[in-house]
Amino acid sequence: MSGLVLNRRGMLALSASAAFAGTLGGTGRVFAQAPSAWDQAIETGIVRFGMYPNQAPYNFTLDGKPRGFRRLMAEDFTARLSEKVGKQLKVEEVPSSLQNIVLDIQANRIDVHMGLTVTEERKKAIDMFGPIYMMPVAAFNSASFNPGTNWDDYDKKGIRISVIQGSTDEAAARDRLTKVTFRGFKSAGEVVLDVISGNADAAVMGLLLGMNGAKRNPNIGSIIPLQPLYAPASGGGCRKDGDGRFTKFLQEWAVDLQTSGRAAKLILVSMDEAGLDVNKLPPGATF
Repeated sequence: MSGLVLNRRGMLALSASAAFAGTLGGTGRVFAQAPSAWDQAIETGIVRFGMYPNQAPYNFTLDGKPRGFRRLMAEDFTARLSEKVGKQLKVEEVPSSLQNIVLDIQANRIDVHMGLTVTEERKKAIDMFGPIYMMPVAAFNSASFNPGTNWDDYDKKGIRISVIQGSTDEAAARDRLTKVTFRGFKSAGEVVLDVISGNADAAVMGLLLGMNGAKRNPNIGSIIPLQPLYAPASGGGCRKDGDGRFTKFLQEWAVDLQTSGRAAKLILVSMDEAGLDVNKLPPGATF
C-alpha cells in the first residue's frame, strides 16, 4: 500500500513538475511560435495600434471617425507598409494606457504604439524606434500663479505641482524641481482639474495635452514652456519578435516622417481638428 502511495505521489510530483516545465516552455514557445510582427501583419491584413482613448489631439473622435495625429501617423505608416509588402493593410485601434502599453505590446495585443520616450528600461522589454516628433514640456499655471519662465522659478518650497504618474514629463519635473510638493494623477484631465480646483499651483506636462485641457478649462492661467526648454524626443515601441524586419521598417519610416516635415504637419492638422488654436502655441514650441 505504501508503495502505491509513493508511486502515486511520485507520479503527481512528476506531473506537477512537467506541468510547470510546460508552462515555462510553453511561454517560450508562444513567443517562438508567434509569427513575426511583419508576417503577422501580412497574414491578418491588420496593423494594431495602441491608443489612449479621448486624448486630443493625439487621438479622438470627430464626426464619428477616429482622428488625431497618432491615428494619422498610423495611417501613414500602414499605407507605406502596404506598398512595401504589396498588400492592402488596415489600421486597427486597440485601447490601452500609459501604465499598460508596454505589457500590451509584450503580450502581442498591440503591434505598434507611437508616443513613447525611448529609455534603456523600456528597451529591455520592447523594441523601440524613433524619434517621430519632439514634445515641449510646459507649466500650466493656475490663474493666480505665475512665478516666471525658468525651471528655477518654480523650484521653491510650498509650491504644489501636478503631474501625470509614470510619464516622461513627471520624470523631468522631479529631476529639475527638488523642493516642490508633487501631486500625481493618471490622466491629463485629472491633472488639469487639480490645478483649477486650487489644490495645485501648476501642472507640468506635454504642451499639447495641457493645451487641450486648458481649452476646456478657462481657469487655467498662463502656459509657459519652461526654460531651458525641455522637449524630449518621442518615439514608439513594438514587440521583440526575434525577426527585426518590422522594427527596421518602423525606424526607417520614423526618420522619414520627421525629416520630411510630415510629422509636424500631422500634429498641426490634428490640433486644428481638435479645436486648438495653433496661433496660441508659445514662442519656441516646435515638433
